[in-house]
Amino acid sequence: MKNKNKMIIMLRKSFFFVSLSVIALWSCDKGGTSGQEDEGKPLDGLSVSVESYSSSDGSEGYQLEFKDGDGIGLFAVKDGQVVAEISNLRLNAVGQDGGIVWKSSVEDLSLPDGAVFYAYYPYMESLDENSVDATAESAEDFFDSMADSWETAKDQSDPEDFYGSTLMIGSGVFSGGILSLSVSPFTQLVVFDFPGKVYHFTNTDYSIPDYEPVPSKTECFGFTPYTEGYKKYFVVNPAVADSLRGTYTDNGEERDWTFGYGFENTEDNCIVCTVGDGLELINHNLQVGDFFLYDGSLLAKDADIMDVLSVHVMGVVFQINPDRIGESEKEALGGTAHALVVSARHSATSLGALWPWFSDYDTGEFDRDESVIGLQQTLTKGDSKASFLAADSDISGYRNTHLILSERAADVENGMYPSFKVVSEFVQETGGPADNVVTTGWFLPSYGQMMDVLRAFSGYPLDVNEYFVDWGNDWYWDMPGAGDFTQFFNDAFAKINEDQKTYVSDAGFGFWTSTQAGSETAWNISRGKDFVDTFCENKCNGGYVRPVLAF
Repeated sequence: MKNKNKMIIMLRKSFFFVSLSVIALWSCDKGGTSGQEDEGKPLDGLSVSVESYSSSDGSEGYQLEFKDGDGIGLFAVKDGQVVAEISNLRLNAVGQDGGIVWKSSVEDLSLPDGAVFYAYYPYMESLDENSVDATAESAEDFFDSMADSWETAKDQSDPEDFYGSTLMIGSGVFSGGILSLSVSPFTQLVVFDFPGKVYHFTNTDYSIPDYEPVPSKTECFGFTPYTEGYKKYFVVNPAVADSLRGTYTDNGEERDWTFGYGFENTEDNCIVCTVGDGLELINHNLQVGDFFLYDGSLLAKDADIMDVLSVHVMGVVFQINPDRIGESEKEALGGTAHALVVSARHSATSLGALWPWFSDYDTGEFDRDESVIGLQQTLTKGDSKASFLAADSDISGYRNTHLILSERAADVENGMYPSFKVVSEFVQETGGPADNVVTTGWFLPSYGQMMDVLRAFSGYPLDVNEYFVDWGNDWYWDMPGAGDFTQFFNDAFAKINEDQKTYVSDAGFGFWTSTQAGSETAWNISRGKDFVDTFCENKCNGGYVRPVLAF
């Protein structure tokens, strides 16, 4: 066995005192068992060290650890015969004080002087002296028959099957009342380096899970590895040279992969199978202002402008606080959302990119209460602070958008909800992100989300403070000297190619949000030099549609 990285599991003295019952004598062609009485010496302590899986260069491996309930089989050989009393004697791992101590299954155990000790894991009750070679001079030869026929599980996705597939063998020394055993893997561990890209976020402000823009489409034929994080492992018997096969996707094209294993290839107990280009793991500090690309990749906000110009940018990150990302957005992504992104452009039209929220063009009506399908009314007439707090607490534009698209599907198709319809078709208009990138897709931001865009790009809290001005059913922030909020917005997209973005002007038109105010109105946000306005706007009026998505 190569590359030993020993881990001493535990040594405890005087944890058992033993007497042996006489076990029947056996004989076999390979030495049989010895029935010679030998009182031996009491076993006062037992230690077990285990060599972990490790590649020859030390770059890959797996730390093997025993747990409570594990069993090791022990054999003693003296004068070319297996000692009957120590023939597949079970040693038990027992959890104690946060660690493991080893105890014999026989009490008051004594070990024969001058014996050689061999051990294996995992314990098998069916193993006996007929399964081993008592004339052997090494653990490998002693357990040769068992090792050569060792079967590993085809499905090792469960930890029990993964650990249970590992065969460890070794020997020990009995000295001064202490039996010291050392075991190492006979089996080989295949560590798979499957293709893919993963962002590991190094943020200290928020705990953000790793992000895989495009899930790996690697398949394994006839076997299932064990997975820990982004590592995949599979235990094989190297005595039986064979190969593992499967497929992977490279730039949309399916390719085959094959990997041979066995002692004829290497005696390392850990071997690495790199499929395609392997995994690209990127450490990244996720920030407001980062660029979100067509293929789901991220580019830091402080990246050189030439680097930004050389890629296809879909939008800019504006929210990374998990508490300000809606539950519906998280659910749409399987329970975890990493950030929110606002598009680098808004939906264009020959009419100036302005879209009504809702209007029945046949009747001219724009009064429809969407609370019947789940969109709450957030307007408290005459109390702008209450209205603001209700609207700002709506942080799920994904939910709002999809309620309209699903519950009002026929009317959306008939053009009665223009802002929502153009959002549903925005991926065709803007050309991305790519179909295989894991996002929610574009949606019309809620009031809270659109306000978070302005907060993120301006650096101002925009809450109920000394700058907040009540204006009937509307409100605004009057902030002398604060700067131009339109410019703050445009600056976030400054490095992006001109044909990939839309600058916002001070024409007086605001951004529609998907948050309903009343049955006739929804919230619309405008901005300019030293101010931000919120209007309780009639749904039939025009506004900008600036889609967002979550990834």
